[in-house]
Amino acid sequence: MVLQLIERRLSELGFPLVVDRTLIPNDDSTRFVCSGMQQVRERFRARDGGRHGSLQSCLRMDDLDAVGDGEHLTYFEMVGTFSFAGGEYELAVELWDAIARDLSLPITHVTAHPERPDHRRVWERRGRRVELDPACVWSDGDIGGHCCEVFCGPIEIGTIVNPVPDMADVGFGWERLHQVVEGRSTVFETSLFAQGCSQVVSDHLRALERLVENGILPGNRGREYVCRKLARRLLREWRGTPQVGPELRAVLDHESERRERVLRLGRRLVANPRWRPMPPEWWWDTHGILPEELRELRGA
Repeated sequence: MVLQLIERRLSELGFPLVVDRTLIPNDDSTRFVCSGMQQVRERFRARDGGRHGSLQSCLRMDDLDAVGDGEHLTYFEMVGTFSFAGGEYELAVELWDAIARDLSLPITHVTAHPERPDHRRVWERRGRRVELDPACVWSDGDIGGHCCEVFCGPIEIGTIVNPVPDMADVGFGWERLHQVVEGRSTVFETSLFAQGCSQVVSDHLRALERLVENGILPGNRGREYVCRKLARRLLREWRGTPQVGPELRAVLDHESERRERVLRLGRRLVANPRWRPMPPEWWWDTHGILPEELRELRGA
């Protein structure tokens, strides 16, 4: 329902909406797509005058250890619009304010930079309360500008960035939108996530499903290493049998068997005074034992 409503609003203004499930960026700046606008950076640089809308898959490992706190994710999606021509910032505000009203989002306030009274006025004309915040600056390399952040209570649901010259880069968190629309306490309670399992398992299942869909399987280097790390972490916490597709099930079964073989070897090695003090890099490069698995073996 949420996607259909947004797509209808976008089509009225000539924004094609692309559902982009790829996690492999079209440049080499990051290992995975990690923001909604990453795949259209060159269009901002070229200022090609067009419009674009997307629901973009993203994967970030920066917050891996924080997953489980009810807020942080590895895999997430961003829905937004991009205008690659000047004079469309106010149009972007109008569009997303209308979408917020369509979805009955309880927006409490919007933040704006003190040096941008024009941003403040755009929102106030629509009856929104504006708070000034000098931290309302966003950048991605050489692309950036002042921004406005949209809040529903303590939850920041989206950002509208105003790159020079008055273009518009809009990104709303897909999971947070669903949290607000569905009235949930955390994103993990929404219909986007598997229920009846831990937050770590629920998060990693989504990430692994998308990785496998992108043809990325567990391995020891690069993107494949990330896939293996997520699979290993999931298997350590797996309780019960969440429903997964046959392809992911095969990957997890294979990784589970491999993990057991590796850990059996690890238990023998860690008991040997010669190998026990070896650094984590050696354990991974030589035997494929993750740092957290090594800590468990040494503590056993």
